[in-house]
Amino acid sequence: MANDFIKIYHLIKNDLLRLAYSYTKNLSDAEDIIQEVFIKLYENFAKFNDEEHLKKWCIKVTINKCKNLYFSSWQRKIKYLTKIDENKSSLILPENNLLTAILELPKKYRIVIILYYYNGYKIKEISQILKIKETTIKTQLKRAKNKLEIILKEEGNND
Repeated sequence: MANDFIKIYHLIKNDLLRLAYSYTKNLSDAEDIIQEVFIKLYENFAKFNDEEHLKKWCIKVTINKCKNLYFSSWQRKIKYLTKIDENKSSLILPENNLLTAILELPKKYRIVIILYYYNGYKIKEISQILKIKETTIKTQLKRAKNKLEIILKEEGNND
């Protein structure tokens, strides 16, 4: 079991970190959430037979943990005093310009972008994970791409 768990950890840790980071916009919080997700996975690991089902379960748990953090009383009271240093983590995040542009998107667009382009899920799978209609996912992806294009063009003009 331990070897299988370690294999799964290395397989999905970066995908989950990107997802958590897109919610929290804070690397430390994202890493804490991922740690909690893997603890929960370890406790429930024997229940999974299918790797794809396990990955989807981890994504859903990650989203729920992010929402819990966002709505916690601690989070509402805290103010971040320093900028995030993405280089502190050994986990892979998207490149800086694109990451900055993605983080400027509303949360509903950030999540579908991460799940579709970085995690490689199809629209139907994203719909199942987020419990949102497929047409809504398609619309969110289209709007997110349009907004990203505008943001990236503005950044290009400012340089």
